[in-house]
Amino acid sequence: MKLWFMGKTKFFIVLSCIIILAGVVAYIVFGGLNLGIDFTGGSIFTIEMGSTYNDQDINNALSANSVDLATTQVVSGSSGTEAIIRMQKLPQNVSAVDLRQSIIKSLTTKYPNVVAGEIEHVGGVTSGEIVTNAFMSVLIASALILIYIWIRFTLYSGIAGVVALVHDVLVMTAFVCLARIEINSPYIAACLTILGYSINDTIVVFDRIRENNKKYSLKEKTRAQIADQSIVETLPRTINTSLTVLMMITSVYIFGVPSIKTFTLPLIVGLISGTYSSIFIATPIWIWLEDARDKRKQFSKPAVASKSKA
Repeated sequence: MKLWFMGKTKFFIVLSCIIILAGVVAYIVFGGLNLGIDFTGGSIFTIEMGSTYNDQDINNALSANSVDLATTQVVSGSSGTEAIIRMQKLPQNVSAVDLRQSIIKSLTTKYPNVVAGEIEHVGGVTSGEIVTNAFMSVLIASALILIYIWIRFTLYSGIAGVVALVHDVLVMTAFVCLARIEINSPYIAACLTILGYSINDTIVVFDRIRENNKKYSLKEKTRAQIADQSIVETLPRTINTSLTVLMMITSVYIFGVPSIKTFTLPLIVGLISGTYSSIFIATPIWIWLEDARDKRKQFSKPAVASKSKA
């Protein structure tokens, strides 16, 4: 029996390893992830422009006031005329209030109705708490998912599912590291969203495998053959669901405001990764773990038999 999917496992595992390794190299070359002020601390300026505006005009005003554009992000507010400036560090010897007034003065020529808004500060303690909470959120979600799949299926199914989730998060992180996308709270939200989406896809595959395990014995079909058949049977649902969600998220990315793109782009990558990890990561790992258990049982049987004879 030809293995349509399990026969391509090595290719996709190597592909995932290459992507993750490329992310590690980018991490080393760039000196870490491109962390936003949610994680590093900084200041957030809100400026009401009074009309639609061009981001380049704001960048020019920031440059004129010695603001480091590499660590600064300008996003649009909900009104469309509101500019939100996220700044990791202020120029030396300048207060936030004075800097904001100087920026507004630079913009007044082209935008006469510009009005100063709020100034928010994210300190080092707050950003440290965000990092801790983000890590704990992913860790707790993974632990609960492991327990749920363990109860519903088997421990090995739970382990395989969680490994696939870790794979998805690593692929997403490698991508944002390579693309130098700023990592803020929306990225953590994207990771948690993918954890839920990916494990749902994995559960569908495992559920069909469980049904087919009852139909066929291991003498009739190997685990790889049963798994492959199960994937073929669930593939239409997987493709339809993934394409529907992907089209919606891609539309949001193309037509949405710039501030939401830091959430949707990693989400697109996570959706693709989550779809194929359910097939080419979780399922093979489950097969390997189950086969390894059977081998251990076979090795233990002669030992038990010899003891009983003695």
